[in-house]
Amino acid sequence: MPRILVIDDSEFDRRMITRAMKRVDDSLTFAELDNGRKISETMLRVRPDLVLLDIRMPGFGGFDVLDIIKDDEDFCDCHVVMISGSSSDGDKIMAVKKGASGYFTKPSSQLGYTEIAQEIKSQFLEHAA
Repeated sequence: MPRILVIDDSEFDRRMITRAMKRVDDSLTFAELDNGRKISETMLRVRPDLVLLDIRMPGFGGFDVLDIIKDDEDFCDCHVVMISGSSSDGDKIMAVKKGASGYFTKPSSQLGYTEIAQEIKSQFLEHAA
């Protein structure tokens, strides 16, 4: 049963991502954070197979969280996929440079979230099932 940690300051976006992922695979389990401040303790508790991470969050942003995950020898191999409102090439390049496994721009529709969920499942969760 693959475990996914969704980190986004927007409850709406967390709900959309989680619902879309459940639609493509109802065996997934989820944990959520609305910011990255408790990332270390949450990673230890949840032991996710995949982290879905927003970039722009107040205080402790997604790139900070990504650095913490990738610098921790226990979690550095965990796939981290950025799902951000930013379509900036600079953000995409920075995400890859810091070790993100993938990058998606948040869609404007439920169908868009489902398409992203299907791609995430095929790219990052097939091996964890």
